Amino acid sequence: MQNIKKNDLTPEEAIIQAMKFIDSGHLPSAEHLCRSILKSAPTFHQAYFQLAVIASKVNKLDTAEKLLLQAINIDNKLAYYHRALGEIYRRMGKFKESIAQTKHAIKITPKDAESFYNLGVALVDSKKYQEAVRAYSKALELNPNHGLAANNLGSALEKLGDEKAAVKAYSRAIAINPKHAEAQNNLGAIFSARGELEKAKEHFNAAIEANNNFVHSHFNLSTLKKYKEGDPHIAALEAINKHSASLPSETRMRFAFAIAKAKEDIKEYDEAFKAYELGNKLKRATFSFDVNRTKEEVNNVIKLFNKPFLKEKTSEGIKGYDNDTPIFIVGMPRSGTTLIEQIISSHNDVFGAGELKDFPEIVSKYTNAPTGSSYMKWLKGADDKTLASIGKSYVKKLRELDSKKPHICDKMPGNFFYVGLIHMALPKAKIIHSMRDPMDTCFSNYSRLFNETMSFAYSLEELGEYYNCYKKTMDHWKKVLPKGTILDVQYEDVVDDLEKQAKRLIKHCGLKWDNSCLDFHNNKRYVKTASVAQVREPIYKSSVARWKNFEKHLNPLKKIIEGEK
Repeated sequence: MQNIKKNDLTPEEAIIQAMKFIDSGHLPSAEHLCRSILKSAPTFHQAYFQLAVIASKVNKLDTAEKLLLQAINIDNKLAYYHRALGEIYRRMGKFKESIAQTKHAIKITPKDAESFYNLGVALVDSKKYQEAVRAYSKALELNPNHGLAANNLGSALEKLGDEKAAVKAYSRAIAINPKHAEAQNNLGAIFSARGELEKAKEHFNAAIEANNNFVHSHFNLSTLKKYKEGDPHIAALEAINKHSASLPSETRMRFAFAIAKAKEDIKEYDEAFKAYELGNKLKRATFSFDVNRTKEEVNNVIKLFNKPFLKEKTSEGIKGYDNDTPIFIVGMPRSGTTLIEQIISSHNDVFGAGELKDFPEIVSKYTNAPTGSSYMKWLKGADDKTLASIGKSYVKKLRELDSKKPHICDKMPGNFFYVGLIHMALPKAKIIHSMRDPMDTCFSNYSRLFNETMSFAYSLEELGEYYNCYKKTMDHWKKVLPKGTILDVQYEDVVDDLEKQAKRLIKHCGLKWDNSCLDFHNNKRYVKTASVAQVREPIYKSSVARWKNFEKHLNPLKKIIEGEK
């Protein structure tokens, strides 16, 4: 502890010294000095405030909250006290209280850019993105050089689906500070989704140059590269690898997938698997998942939705919603669903909407069952009016994405669980089943870090069990639904003969042939899945039988898929 001659200092002088201690990292000295001030001047609210700052720095948020409330109780007219309390509440997850406190700060000082910035952060955490956009915009109006506000404005705009405005916001953040690594990375991610891969790489590299330890950009860059021996980025990854054990868990997880990709590309398969295994282990530790619940739901579906049930329902007058807008592409993730959608959406009459959550959410709304859980008990008593309403609500959602093209693709793989219900609610919808070698499918999942949580994907055993559930479900639908309802498309067949399979797809969708479907890699639509780089290239065969490079490590998966006990 630093030597403090507290008797020689007034409270005002002592608090300045305490702040210097805080700035230099001498927190115990700062705390001692603040508490000494309060002994002689118990209403000196600045000391409570600085004690709150100290508590927040060591993540004692409850303590920081109490200290700030004590400071505000003495003087509630200082905006930065309310702003600080709002930030503490945000970190505590008390978003309503955070927004209220920050708005109170703004009421006191309406031209404080920092308060508007903090308000934007709290609003984003509350998923109030439109309000957040207004808050960040006001912060920039008050302080045009607020780079953090510009970057966060871009993020909020992205969440609202306004990609063009997001690009402008990120570009503004970079203009303010070219070494703003996060803004460079975020702009790179948009260019990546657009298919402008060289621009994306430029921005990821700029982020790395600004902050070599910004692992997000290393990870994003790795997904776009095909590494060769001597690639300088491998050396950069190896340098980080030397201290990767000290990285925060989430950062270490992301880094593990990045270096695994590089190692696989240069054929160091054992080292690659070791890194994949670590990344999956770290990710799996962040959530709970019980594959037995998936098995139970599948069994519920199969038990009820049989041919007699379907016959009974149709005899009751079940006709669903008479509309042929939707094209569903279902299957396992990483089975070729994005490739199929890219081919179909290259047709002039089709809009590719990507992976939509709308159908499960609409089902959940009508059944009061949690998304992804059993809807079968409800379906047993559902009438035509309700089923048609589900279909109509879903098509209305699709039309919000594109109002002109006759057909819209939804390539949410997990909709395989709802195929029977889709057929009843939307009998004219086209359903395409993407299939791929099970080992390639599962390993491709295991080697990817998904933007959305794929709870089953981070354990070889759970992957195998989930794959078997998916296969069992799809086999069942083919048995009970009318012939021709589902078109099976094998990924390996598409790779082997693109034109033949593309024509099958277009014919199943009831469309006239369009040669643009063979040039799917030139389709500039926005793609945010793990296949973002692959769909920008012509057909290639290197991903077929990829799992064999890791065969000796994949026995737990192989045994489950092959039914060995």
